[in-house]
Amino acid sequence: MQNKIQDIDWALSKLKKSNKDKEWRKTVDDVFDETTLRNIQQLFNRGIFGTIENMIATGKEANLFRAKTFDGRNRAVKIYRLNTATFRKLNRYIEGDPRFRNIGNSHRDRVFTWAQKEYKNLYAMKAAGAEVPRPFHVYKNILVMQYMGWRYRPYPPVRELPPQDPKDFLDQLIESIKAYRSKNLSHGDLSEYNILNVREKPYIIDVGQAVPKGHPMYDELHKRDMKNMYRYWKKQIRGLEKEVFDQ
Repeated sequence: MQNKIQDIDWALSKLKKSNKDKEWRKTVDDVFDETTLRNIQQLFNRGIFGTIENMIATGKEANLFRAKTFDGRNRAVKIYRLNTATFRKLNRYIEGDPRFRNIGNSHRDRVFTWAQKEYKNLYAMKAAGAEVPRPFHVYKNILVMQYMGWRYRPYPPVRELPPQDPKDFLDQLIESIKAYRSKNLSHGDLSEYNILNVREKPYIIDVGQAVPKGHPMYDELHKRDMKNMYRYWKKQIRGLEKEVFDQ
C-alpha cells in the first residue's frame, strides 16, 4: 500500500514539475482533491493503471490524462472534477434518461452518474460498431479509456487537423453515426471539436451527454448534431448536399 501511495505522490509531483506555469499547477491541485486521490488509489490497488504521466486536455467538467498500466500500456484517464459547478447545467441530459432513475440529490452523485453515463454510452457505441475510444473501467468520478495518441502526443481533432481526403473521412464518420443510431442514441454535442483525426480515421469522443431514445431531447439533439456537421463539412467538401446528414 505504501508503495502505491508513493506512486501517486510521484505522479502528482511529475505533473507539477512538467510545467512551471502557476495556472497549470493550480489545475492539478483542483483536480486531485482528497476524494479523487482515494479513488485513484482504488484503481491503483485493482491494477487498472500504475502511473499518471501527463495532462492531455482540460474541459469544462473534466481533465484528461495519459496514464500507464503496470505493464507499460497507455491509457486515457478522464477525471471529472468534483468542485465544478457546470454539472448543474447537465441535469437535463440525465433527467429523462431511463438508465439513470435513482441518481441521488448531491452534486457528487451527479458527477458520479455522469462518469457512469459516459462509460455506458461509449460501451454501447463501441458495441454497435462506431469508432469511439474503448472504455475499460469506471469508478466514481474516474473513467479509464483507450488512449487515442502516439506515445505522449494525443491525436488532434479535425478542427486542428482537417483530413486530407474529406469525402472519404466523412463517409467513415457517417458509418459511425449510423452505427450508434442503430442503438437508438443521439450524441448531443457532435462537432469538429469532438471528432479526432486518427491517421485519417475519425474517432468520436466526449459522449457523456449522449441520450437514448425515450429521452425528451433525443430528436432535438440529433438534429442539432446534423446541423453542426453540415455547417462544418460543407466548408471542406464543395457541393456537399445537406441530405447526406439525413441519418
